[in-house]
Amino acid sequence: MNIPFLDLKVQYQTMREQVQSCAEQVHEDSHVAAHSKPSSESFEMVRTLSWIWRRIVELINLPIWLLAKLVPKSKHVWVFGAWVGNRYNDNPKWLFEYVNASVPSIRAIWLSRDKRLVRSLRERGFESYYSYSIKGYWYSARAFVGIVCQGLSDINRFVTPPFLVNTWHGTPIKKVLKDVERVSYTKSKIQKLSPFSESPDRYNLVTAESEIEAEILKRSFSSAVFEVTGQPRNDVLVKCKSSGEPARGQEGSYAPKRILYLPTHRMNGKSRIFSQLAAEFADLDPVLGHLNALLLIKLHYLHQAEAKEVAQKLRGLKNVRVLLDEEFGGDVYPLLASCDILITDYSSVYVDFLLTERPIIFYCFDLQTYIAADRELNFDYNEVTPGPKCFNLDEVAHWIQRFLEDDSPYKKERKELKDKFHKWDDGLNSKRVSETIMRMTEGSI
Repeated sequence: MNIPFLDLKVQYQTMREQVQSCAEQVHEDSHVAAHSKPSSESFEMVRTLSWIWRRIVELINLPIWLLAKLVPKSKHVWVFGAWVGNRYNDNPKWLFEYVNASVPSIRAIWLSRDKRLVRSLRERGFESYYSYSIKGYWYSARAFVGIVCQGLSDINRFVTPPFLVNTWHGTPIKKVLKDVERVSYTKSKIQKLSPFSESPDRYNLVTAESEIEAEILKRSFSSAVFEVTGQPRNDVLVKCKSSGEPARGQEGSYAPKRILYLPTHRMNGKSRIFSQLAAEFADLDPVLGHLNALLLIKLHYLHQAEAKEVAQKLRGLKNVRVLLDEEFGGDVYPLLASCDILITDYSSVYVDFLLTERPIIFYCFDLQTYIAADRELNFDYNEVTPGPKCFNLDEVAHWIQRFLEDDSPYKKERKELKDKFHKWDDGLNSKRVSETIMRMTEGSI
């Protein structure tokens, strides 16, 4: 059973997204200055309505929040969620499955705003509830531990457990949270006093892959304890590396070599830059066929609509394929474990891929524009990218062929960067994270 007014909230958010989409389209199609004015007014209207709606929903939830304080907590109940409650992936997913399989004393519960995902997890034998159902509220109130990778909206932001863990979602090669100068974190007095604040200062524990990562994140999560446990999502990459070959399933060594292109988002998905590259990707098809290679393109989840457009444009190609989230659940880590070469740009996913010790190509065709207009970096790009920097797809094709013939170029640099960004390389990150949480919560109740 779901809480009715929160179903209305979801409906409103859907409506808001549609309005935003329309406003963005008006802006993109504008060729006359006069056309940009309605777009700005539309954005302002959406922003105002959104703020008012959030305050109304928070007021409605205030009595529930107060009642939840009276519910006895159990340190043996942990709730998990990821990516605003819409996805089943990242560190919470891998930790959730580890706890279910290996820590019988903990009752692990996955919360999600996606009812289809909830049903799917139940069919697999996991305990899962819609975040804003009665049971979603109840177990949020009962749980002593809440585990997320982005923010408190990953679980139930109105009723949160007292011990909050943020596993984050990538080594911060790009600036994040309070370090992002283009994003304002100034809050009104009402927002600061709100018990529903999603401030980074609310977390008790933040896990990290390395001391460098921990030091960067400390600038935003200033109140949390940091533990360099390694990240649960990387266990699958280490286990794959120990086998000596990418995981190829039943096709074995006769399968085409797999090349995975994982670019980061542009302007939070508002820039439709990848559809413009579709024709160039199509030109790679015969080259890849000659090399017995398959290029898998997986755009960031913020570009899901654009990914469908690119997939349509590249339909019919034998050696280039666009992967959509609904086809594989949106978790790229099994894909990483199965690929021979990674192509990326400014996404921190390459830092995790270093654990496989396989080649990486950096397709950074818009490097200066990205840094100037989208997101600044925490490092000198050339110093932390152990692979060729390509500015067009001809250069990418050259390095695909070269790495398939010999993966030794940049091997030393990959090893050095792997040691810099990863303290652990033993496939036991989930174990360390769960043990750290139990140690920190022992005797708390």
